[in-house]
Amino acid sequence: MNRVLSPRSLAALAVFTAVFAPSPAHAVGDPFTCTAVTYQVVGAQLKIGAVSNGALTYTNVGAAHAQNYNAGGYNTVDDYIYAISSLREVLQISSDGTVVATGIAGIPSDASFVAGDVTPDGLSLIAFNATDKSVWSIDLLTVAGTQIGNLGSADVGDFAIVNDGGTTTAYGFDTATGNLQFFDPTANPIIVDNNTSVEIGAGIAKGAVWADSSGNLTVYVNGTGDVYSVKNPSAASPVVKKVATGPSGFQNDGMKCALAASAFPTPDESTEDLAATGASPIALSLIAFTSLALFAVGKTIRRTRRLES
Repeated sequence: MNRVLSPRSLAALAVFTAVFAPSPAHAVGDPFTCTAVTYQVVGAQLKIGAVSNGALTYTNVGAAHAQNYNAGGYNTVDDYIYAISSLREVLQISSDGTVVATGIAGIPSDASFVAGDVTPDGLSLIAFNATDKSVWSIDLLTVAGTQIGNLGSADVGDFAIVNDGGTTTAYGFDTATGNLQFFDPTANPIIVDNNTSVEIGAGIAKGAVWADSSGNLTVYVNGTGDVYSVKNPSAASPVVKKVATGPSGFQNDGMKCALAASAFPTPDESTEDLAATGASPIALSLIAFTSLALFAVGKTIRRTRRLES
């Protein structure tokens, strides 16, 4: 029997459909679970990264996709991962590695999206186009792109979006300088701020950046495989420490549930790794040698004074 819905019922159905409609296409696999697990795609293969005794190792998630993909992020609303393929399609990725691809409307035909993350409301994938350094908001329901700004002279390999007290901030690391850079991914025009107190992997792309439930960051350096933790990235001088080293990798991107704790150790002021903030091993050795020399001189002076008295 066909049933005619009242205007009130039709309105309620429209709201339900808008809220619960799959985006951009309903995945054929189950969603992920919001835990501390760290995900990283290398080329076309999604992987789980685990750290033990300072070593980063990987386990594959399902089979590799047919095309490389990047500019991905974990959607904390529906627990799927979204990314953009080399064919400029939005990919919805399930927990078993299954991929559903949908073409993006309104983007340049030569776009090369290399950095991205999903907004905390789960509605948009913010993506950085390395071709012209433009920043795009990809609506995950309509799968249409809108340019919202440009990063100017900045060049980031990835960024993670943090929602801190109602303020939405995207954090990334400049390829050339290694400086921490941040901007409001919802603003137009976009204004990029630069924190020169942080220098990680100068001259090397930082292809994966993860955020955790405390608002701290973890970043992977492509050419070395080193992983650094950045505590309080919004501070004037965040605490930085190298927390792991894994295989070097390119064409990679990082994503995790930002509502869960980090899978990596979080540094504090008492354990800061000076090498991570710019001091070389040679410099550290000179510091130690100088300290020992000064101690020996002081000890000799004190002994001489006792003999003279």
